[in-house]
Amino acid sequence: MLLLRLVALYCLFSVWAQCEEASGLTVDVDAYREKVRRMFYHAYNGYLDYAFPYDELKPISCKGVDTWGSFSLTLIDALDTLLVMGNATEFKRAVDLVLATVDPEANVNVSVFETNIRVVGGLLTAHMMSGRVPGMDLEPGWPCSGPLLRLAERMADRLLPAFNTDTGMPFGTVNLRYGVHKTETPITCTAGVGTFLLEFGALSRLTGDQQYEQAAMRALDALWKSRSPIGLVGNHINVQTGVWTATDSGIGAGVDSYFEYLAKGALLFQRPHLMKQFYDYEEAINKHVRHEDWFHWVSMTKGTTSLPIFQSLEAFWPGVLTMVGKVDDASRIMLQYSSLIRRYGVPPEFYHLGDQEPVNGRAAYPLRPEMAESLMYLYRATDDPHWLELAAQMVDTIESAAKTSCGYATVNKVQEHSIEDRMESFFLAETTKYLYLIFDPENFLHNDGSYSREIQTTNGPCIIEAGGYIYNTEAHPLDPAILHCCSAKRQAERESMTKFSSNIDFVSLLYYDDRHWSEKSKDNQEEVKDQEKHDSSDYIKQQYGSEDLEFEIDPSLVAAAPAPTQNIYERVDVKDFIKKARTLDEEAAKKKPAKGWAKEVPNYTETIKEIFAEIAAETDYFTTEMPNWQLLTKLIEARSNARDVQVVQARITDACVVLDNIGDSAALRHFLGVIYKKHIYPKYSIPYTRGAVCLIGEVPIEADNYFREKPEFQIESSKTKSNRSKERQFRFEHPYEFETHADNLLLTAPIPGFESKFNALGFISPRDNGSAAIESIAQ
Repeated sequence: MLLLRLVALYCLFSVWAQCEEASGLTVDVDAYREKVRRMFYHAYNGYLDYAFPYDELKPISCKGVDTWGSFSLTLIDALDTLLVMGNATEFKRAVDLVLATVDPEANVNVSVFETNIRVVGGLLTAHMMSGRVPGMDLEPGWPCSGPLLRLAERMADRLLPAFNTDTGMPFGTVNLRYGVHKTETPITCTAGVGTFLLEFGALSRLTGDQQYEQAAMRALDALWKSRSPIGLVGNHINVQTGVWTATDSGIGAGVDSYFEYLAKGALLFQRPHLMKQFYDYEEAINKHVRHEDWFHWVSMTKGTTSLPIFQSLEAFWPGVLTMVGKVDDASRIMLQYSSLIRRYGVPPEFYHLGDQEPVNGRAAYPLRPEMAESLMYLYRATDDPHWLELAAQMVDTIESAAKTSCGYATVNKVQEHSIEDRMESFFLAETTKYLYLIFDPENFLHNDGSYSREIQTTNGPCIIEAGGYIYNTEAHPLDPAILHCCSAKRQAERESMTKFSSNIDFVSLLYYDDRHWSEKSKDNQEEVKDQEKHDSSDYIKQQYGSEDLEFEIDPSLVAAAPAPTQNIYERVDVKDFIKKARTLDEEAAKKKPAKGWAKEVPNYTETIKEIFAEIAAETDYFTTEMPNWQLLTKLIEARSNARDVQVVQARITDACVVLDNIGDSAALRHFLGVIYKKHIYPKYSIPYTRGAVCLIGEVPIEADNYFREKPEFQIESSKTKSNRSKERQFRFEHPYEFETHADNLLLTAPIPGFESKFNALGFISPRDNGSAAIESIAQ
């Protein structure tokens, strides 16, 4: 019996010891923090030694490879992680490398989504964190200006043509130099549409240029309006039509960061309607997608299960729930996910919930961060050592299974820990960062608002680094205090306070406030009464004989008075012109197409070109010196000279648009192009594919295969070259409003290129010796 009791006692102590170990109490936080630090530098140094300036390191062959755009992607992605780990010296050196090597105008096709979250996001965070670096050469306008910010702006500017679609949802790919290819597919994943607000919104707040935030919000609004009757969204959508092409709905690949940016965008930019959208989606997801504490892929219209599969990208969900305060629900979900960590050390890409096995061919772990991300949020919210222990297990698995001589490799199969030759940049941007932050409770990114820093800027004093950092989906933290410092809202607040302090009369408040009247001395009361006496009409009449006094004004004072500020904008009413243009086209459309009309076009356009040249000779752009109606008269005259050109409903493809003397009046052509594109082309529904732009006898250039136009927005503020925050802000509410400022081109609307029927009919020539590429279509 005694032996049995001893055995039972031994087993009891063994179980207690295992439970104590499982609780995480044995995790050495300092040791794991240093282990993650060494992990980061092993991969970072391997990239610099063997792969820079390529995008990524091949960690088995120790070579470099371009993957997402050929702009040293891993280095940009790792910039802020250097500062998170306290290495300011290497950060400064790496910033110099980025500024010297990254070319935002390279002739390369890039993913709009990946370039935004990795490059634009990485540059923005590095810019904002530069103020933490001792000895960093900051511009006087920082944090509202700086070389990293300008590089991020140039990169984002190259992405904007992708948003020029009928719905506002962006294409998936863009060429940095030329724009969107004419044959680019309009099919894009949901995350590729809804994951821009954090970066584009931050860029707008920092620069004062609202087109970026407006582009992101327009895309989000389009997605919200496209959800199904049961409140779900699909996986892929046609950005031109808004029609779903893949109707499987879930929270994983292709959708994940859309939900993430609704919650984070609501917090960062204080947009409550985005948080409501997130909660509405959460309700629909819990009703149709969630099965106990796992999430399936279901039909977006019926909610029926199509794939009972867990994807590792879904592991972000508990972290977002924790951010919005739903910690208990996040913990329940994470406990289910933790079973995969216990079993494999790291999560597989796809895990079949029915078979309880990784999906064949999708059992890899490409060093993804989502599990570590949610563990960080949960540990920060709960201090539960269970989450700390899971993070430590992930670190041990990555170190033992993925480490190579020059980096860390993708785990090809989590069951056997085989590896393949790829190390994505997010390993340095996200995975190592989140793991490091779990084991570094005193890191500055964990600031709960208990401390901050005041800086002096050209906008006046600003409070920054006060906590509340919001991480983009590539783990680049954004400082809301810096965004507020540079925002138009901050400028308005400062101007309001300045106006208040400049105009308020504290003495008057002191003397005339009835609440303090009893506290005034007798002398003060007598002084006020005497002033009231002198201000009274009886006193004025007694002294001057009349209450109605006339004063003689010195003419020299009037001459010296400053003239009223002249509005630099001249509004042009184009309704009459549009009406006349439509009338002419309708009359021409009723006539039968004239024989040989293509040969007659040049004869008519010669007269038009003479009028254009006359306008161009009078002024470089339309200023207030030229009366508006004189301008419109010439425009109408130009259209009248072309009235005999028959409107032929045709499809124009593969044709050269010749640029000769018409280039002298490019500004006028821009104006006409907007009118035709918005008001005339849609009326006749003429399908038109723009051909090559070339001079007579020249071969079309590569740029002819791309569209570079950006979407149109109602811009609320304008950029400046030096101090954006001090620039006077204007709201352009009229689409054809002229801007005669010397530093700008003619119109506030973007250049439509040559997408106008006028130019197409007037300047088409065959690209080769064959017949002109014009295919008539029956009306």
